[in-house]
Amino acid sequence: MQTILLILGTDNGPNSKGQFNRGLFDAACETLSPHHNILTTIIGDGFDPEDEAEKFRQADAVIFQYPIFWFMVPAALKAYLDQVYQRSVFYGRVKPYGTGGRMQGHFMLSTTWNAPPEAFNDKATFFDGLSVDEANAPMRKAQHYIGLKDLPHFSCHNVIAAPDFEGDRARWVAHLNKVFPNP
Repeated sequence: MQTILLILGTDNGPNSKGQFNRGLFDAACETLSPHHNILTTIIGDGFDPEDEAEKFRQADAVIFQYPIFWFMVPAALKAYLDQVYQRSVFYGRVKPYGTGGRMQGHFMLSTTWNAPPEAFNDKATFFDGLSVDEANAPMRKAQHYIGLKDLPHFSCHNVIAAPDFEGDRARWVAHLNKVFPNP
């Protein structure tokens, strides 16, 4: 049975109480738990870095669920990475640069954006033609640095301006079922 670590990395701000991301996190738990061993971390509930390292060691795949805040990960998720990703546990210093990752397995980013989907993949738009995956390069490269490999990522858009939680939830469940088919 495959082990999947689900990490909810939200910060509650004045415009968001984290319900959209929490709903997607809960949907992932419900969808995957019948056929996979599920480990969870809700960063806002607190965590122990040593316990988190053990979860990463056990996980075949890690799913990060979080909102994009000012084109970056939320402060709570950044603090989590700073505290949990320790040298000699998650990575070592070897040459060439970036090849010392000590974790094995895969990762998926599931992000929520207030940006509309049409803001991506077109040079004439705000993101200058970047895809969502390219816009998430810093988070993706952090996972590559510790040795994890990409799974197909997922994103929801217009979550504040024009939210469609039920539609996004259905797309998310279909995505999870495609990436993690039932054995």
